[in-house]
Amino acid sequence: MLTKRELLAGMAATGFGLATAQTAWAQTYPTRPVKIIVPLPAGSAPDVRHRLIAQALTQLWGQQVIIENRPGGGGIIGTRAMLGEQPDGYTLLAALASIYMILPAQNDKLPFDVNKDMIPIGLTAYEGLVMTCSPKLGVSTLADFLTLAKKMPDKLVIGTNPAGSLPHITAKLLVDVTKTAIAVVPYSTGGTSDAIRDILGGRVHAVIDGWASLRGAIESKDLTPLAIMSPKPAAILPNLPVASATVPGFTSIGWQTLTARRGTPDPVMRILGDSLRKVLADPQLQKRLEETGPEFQPLYDAELLKFIEAEQKFWLPLAKKYAN
Repeated sequence: MLTKRELLAGMAATGFGLATAQTAWAQTYPTRPVKIIVPLPAGSAPDVRHRLIAQALTQLWGQQVIIENRPGGGGIIGTRAMLGEQPDGYTLLAALASIYMILPAQNDKLPFDVNKDMIPIGLTAYEGLVMTCSPKLGVSTLADFLTLAKKMPDKLVIGTNPAGSLPHITAKLLVDVTKTAIAVVPYSTGGTSDAIRDILGGRVHAVIDGWASLRGAIESKDLTPLAIMSPKPAAILPNLPVASATVPGFTSIGWQTLTARRGTPDPVMRILGDSLRKVLADPQLQKRLEETGPEFQPLYDAELLKFIEAEQKFWLPLAKKYAN
């Protein structure tokens, strides 16, 4: 049987060993390439954004940070891929808002728990969705569009990304709260690009999505921007009014967060958080990121967790209500 002196000595040695291991993690990470899984196809706005971030982290660490696209299942495939790796900080996930806010409401048999199995490192995107319409309608504001819709019940159509996506749920909520008879049509494959094609063909009249997905059609005058659904106007879109000016309290934010698997050592999490803060504070990177979204609001640690909790509280019930 161990004596009290031997037991205390063993405990001290164990503590020293743990401290030494933690210090070693902090001193050596990363020693090999780091992978960021993006649960969307290459060329999508989140993909472009995280490639820019990966390039900045590569320069900071002197280790290659690579992007791996794992689209499908509304984010399930990419999330499972990240959670299937070791919790060592070498495989991260560019988690979409929908993974936190919509998937848990739509799928009671998810093979993971977004709040228990993942640790958010920092917000990497934050932008209000943009409401646009066909210039053929002759309207230039959200108020005018809603007035026209009430004059033409069941005649106007809003096209969106697939059923259950944030743009789709946002469109359904807008129709509900404004009590307008507008059809909402989700496109299961091409999403916004198919909706824009049908707007050009006169079959659809409006579309809601992020700025990056709509920018080309807006700049070519194929779409008229009506409002941005952020709490305040975007700095690079100062003339685009917020939707809440017409529909009080109405906001819809698309966001992403760089995420690690639960169990990743604390020193590695600190390095990841500090490194992300550093690269996202670079004005040159911020300027390049503005091309993928008109706003950016960095959030970390307790503030980030509070933000995610509030978003889930608001959107999870709506995701259940408007899933189809």
